[in-house]
Amino acid sequence: MNPQKKLKTYNVSYYASNKDASESKLTTLVYQANSSKEAEEKFAEEFPEYVEQGYYLEIHSPLSNYAIDRENEKLAETQNTNDTTNNSNTTNDAIPHQSEMKKFNILNVFKTVNDYVKEITMLLIGLIPLLLLGVVLFGDDFFLGNVVVYNIQNILDSMAGFVGIITLLLIVYFYNRTTDK
Repeated sequence: MNPQKKLKTYNVSYYASNKDASESKLTTLVYQANSSKEAEEKFAEEFPEYVEQGYYLEIHSPLSNYAIDRENEKLAETQNTNDTTNNSNTTNDAIPHQSEMKKFNILNVFKTVNDYVKEITMLLIGLIPLLLLGVVLFGDDFFLGNVVVYNIQNILDSMAGFVGIITLLLIVYFYNRTTDK
C-alpha cells in the first residue's frame, strides 16, 4: 500500500458583494490543492461569474504548508527507495527557497581563524633564529637581522639585565613549547 501525497491548504479571499467591497469585508474559502494555481481553478469552478468579471481575489498559503511539503518530500524519498521500477505517479515540485542549506557553525570559523593566527605566529617565531643566525654569519647588514638584535638589546637594557635575561629565557621556553607539537 502506497501512502498518498498530502494536499496543501490554500485560503482564497474575495469580496462576496459590492457592499462587502465598499466595507473592505473579505470572505474566505479554504481549498485543499497541490498548488495555489489549482486552488484558484477550484474557486473558478465554484464561482465562474466572479472570475469572469475579474474581481479582487487573494490566495494565501498558511505556514502549515511547509510541514506538508516536508512530509511529501519524505514520502517521495521513501517511494523512490522502495520503487525500483521508477513508475511513481507523484511529482516532485521543488520550491526554490526550500533547497538544502549548508550548515554554518561559528565554532568552525573561530577554529579556522585561530589556526591561521597560530601558523602566522609560528612563522614569525621561526624567523627569529634564522635572522639571528644571519646577523652572526653576514653581519649587521643582513636583511632585518639588525632589527631583531636591536630589539633584543632594548629588552635587556630596559629590564635591567637580569630581568631581560629571564624574559629571553621565557621567549625561548615558549618557542620550544610551541615547536614541540
